[in-house]
Formats: sequence, structure tokens, C-alpha cells
Amino acid sequence: MFTLTLSLDSLTTYIVAIDIIALLSYILYIFNKKRLIENAVNKISEFITDYFMSSGAEVRVNCIKVDGDKRFVVMIESKPLKRFRYSNVLESNLISHAHKITGNTIEKIYWRFPIDGDKAELAESARGQNTELASAEDDLYFSDAHERAKAQ
Repeated sequence: MFTLTLSLDSLTTYIVAIDIIALLSYILYIFNKKRLIENAVNKISEFITDYFMSSGAEVRVNCIKVDGDKRFVVMIESKPLKRFRYSNVLESNLISHAHKITGNTIEKIYWRFPIDGDKAELAESARGQNTELASAEDDLYFSDAHERAKAQ
């Protein structure tokens, strides 16, 4: 009969243990980094949403991390309002406030102003026909633009 004896010397055991500890440490580092990025995205999105809610504008905010740990791109979706016509001035103020409060750098802000309404209504208004696009509560930004287009 043969007996199989397996012996690990202490050096090999230490190397395997160090490898396992290093691997687990790296996994914890990656999970922690992911958690920090998610927290930063949530802080930026919450700050921008609160910033506009204080002025009465309802916005949806999406935030994406770009190169580096603290650099982000923000996408803001809002109803088309006249006060956002000069959004480049608003952007610089928003970027500086967000950096002070969250400690993260916003590289760029992209705006999206979806137009709600039926395609038939939009086609009629494009032809210059008389349709009521804005109610009394809505911003008159588009109705002003339609009036100027009709005058030309």
C-alpha cells in the first residue's frame, strides 16, 4: 500500500494567505469606490433638484461619472421655460455651488427641453394655425416664439 502525504511548508502557506488577503482587499476597495461614486451621483442629483425646486421649476437630473473620481456630467430635463433661455449663466452658478457643497466637479451640463403635446398640434402650430399651446399656468416662452414667427 502506498500512502500519499501532502506537506505544505510554511513559506507556501504564507504566500497563499497573502494572495487571498490581497485579493479580498482589492475586492473591498472596488466595492467601496463604487459606493462612493454612487453617493456622489446621488448628492449631485439631489442638490440640483433641490436647487431648482426652490425656484419652483421641476427638473429631472441624471448624472454620469467621467474620467477621474470626482468629475461628472449632468443632464437636466425640464419643461421649456423662459427663465432657462440663458442657461449658460445659470450653469456656471450651478457648477460652482455644486462644487462647494458636494466637493465634486461638474464638467458639463446638458439641457433637454421636451415638448409635450400631440404631433397633430405641433404640426398645426408649425403651419401657423391658431392653436392654444400653453395654459394660464404654463410659461409663455413658446407662445411668444409662435407670435414672432407668425409676424414674419
